[in-house]
Amino acid sequence: MVNARVVSKKDLIVVEKYFFLGSERYRVNVTGTNIVVNVRAGSEEEAVEKALEILSKIRLTDQALEKLRKISRNQ
Repeated sequence: MVNARVVSKKDLIVVEKYFFLGSERYRVNVTGTNIVVNVRAGSEEEAVEKALEILSKIRLTDQALEKLRKISRNQ
């Protein structure tokens, strides 16, 4: 199996910062998709890093991301 590149910081945007049960939380969107990752973090930068970790664990690759974007545009 060829190691495909996972999504990068350029593919992510923080869309919301909120507080829940005393914790600072962020919603991070994968641009061009409906994928949103919710993370607990102390800053936007930390939130993006945590979102990248989660997305790499589920192996969201650049190739898969492009397929998802095409599907989203066609709907």
